[in-house]
Amino acid sequence: MAWEFIKENSIKHSREVVENYIAKLQPLNYNKFRWWRTHTDNVKPLGKRSLLKDRIINGDFEPSSYYWQAQLALYTAKDKVNLESDDHHKQLERIAIDLTRYKRLMDDYEKEEKERMISLYDAFTSAYKITKIELEKEFLKWSGDILSFYEHAEIFFRKTPAENRKNRRGRPPKKVQTVQHLNKPKRGRGRPRKNEIF
Repeated sequence: MAWEFIKENSIKHSREVVENYIAKLQPLNYNKFRWWRTHTDNVKPLGKRSLLKDRIINGDFEPSSYYWQAQLALYTAKDKVNLESDDHHKQLERIAIDLTRYKRLMDDYEKEEKERMISLYDAFTSAYKITKIELEKEFLKWSGDILSFYEHAEIFFRKTPAENRKNRRGRPPKKVQTVQHLNKPKRGRGRPRKNEIF
């Protein structure tokens, strides 16, 4: 039944949480080409040349608002269903538009979320000259928001020496060249010069 889809598979947050988030968004005027979108977070991403902290504060990397709009669509559908009097076909008829809105919003969410994550990874790896793997390991250990992670990254990636960072992850420190190794003559091409002594 349509109600089971709403109840068990898709509603992930309480109505209060969803409505509180939606209240922070800006309502959209009706657009026949994108009728399923009802709100916008009104975030205009800054350029890649902007400071990383400014991009974070601007909301460039925040989760897409389409997810919360999709949750709202499910609550709207739930309000239209009468379990005592509506049969299966009447339920589908009443909430068809809301379910379509939910599916399209989730498509928008997945697309935008992917783009924002790519931008976030590019911004952090570029700012600190680190690999994606290094960044992911720190992300997985962090439970705060993006701004607090940035403050952590300023210390961990910029001020903490690379060798110490590797030791924290259980890797051996980089090998230090010995004096004997440094004094070893380099191998070149062709015959040695006449005045070169071996």
